[in-house]
Amino acid sequence: MRRPLSPVLLLLVSLMPLLIALFFFMKPPARKAEPAPIPIAAQRLPPPGIIPPSENQDAPPPAAKDVRAGRAALIIDDLGYSLDAVRTLCALKRPITVSILPFAPPTSESVRLAREGGLEIMLHLPLEALHQKSERASEGTIYTRMTAAEIRKTVLASLAEVPGCRGVNNHTGSMITEDVRIMPVILAVLKEKKLFFIDSRTTPNTIAFDTAQSMGVPTAARRIFLDDASDETSIKARIEDLFRLARDNGRAIGIGHARKETLLALEKHLSLADAYNVKLVFVSALVE
Repeated sequence: MRRPLSPVLLLLVSLMPLLIALFFFMKPPARKAEPAPIPIAAQRLPPPGIIPPSENQDAPPPAAKDVRAGRAALIIDDLGYSLDAVRTLCALKRPITVSILPFAPPTSESVRLAREGGLEIMLHLPLEALHQKSERASEGTIYTRMTAAEIRKTVLASLAEVPGCRGVNNHTGSMITEDVRIMPVILAVLKEKKLFFIDSRTTPNTIAFDTAQSMGVPTAARRIFLDDASDETSIKARIEDLFRLARDNGRAIGIGHARKETLLALEKHLSLADAYNVKLVFVSALVE
């Protein structure tokens, strides 16, 4: 005859299903096996020197900056009589500013050719010079004997001869650019027309630049004359002086003339700007 189970065993037997269920419920889920690392030799790496494309691979690279030590502007004076000179300057494909005399027979055609050739255009305004002989003066010259009204009328007539000009510089003018009465009259017209003025500095006693600054007219002054001597060696040396000044001071303006020797020297030696780390610009970029 079997002995009956003790109460303790009966309790354990009755609780066994519950304990088994709790065991399976609380057991953490099995972790997925991670793939074995791929040997470095088997990885697909880009060839040396090639950068894999990024998400914005269609974006263009940033433009390279033209970092130069200085800027140089070149003005060629006395245009208006030689169309060949204008054509030669256009053929250089450089940012050159041409200053055109008013009232010359080919003035209007010079303006047209210069504009079509991408040159910057100025009016080369004739002003009375010290010890000037009247018979040698250009048409449209402003004289010290003129009244303010006559001066204003002459400046406006000269501007009309060179339509589209960006500014003005003086042709001769050693007497007028020293005159405290006349320069403000001329500069007032330029201020009204929103034009700049370049002081050619034909006299060391000029007041033109300072007067323009005091009146709020955008202005700058010539630093180098390229062709005081007309042989190629001298002109080349002056071109290099211009670039050296631009490199050392940040900016410089040179003036040359529409002469055969000057144009030939420019054709040969303007490329020296790169050797001096100088950028050629229109003179309007250097006015203050």
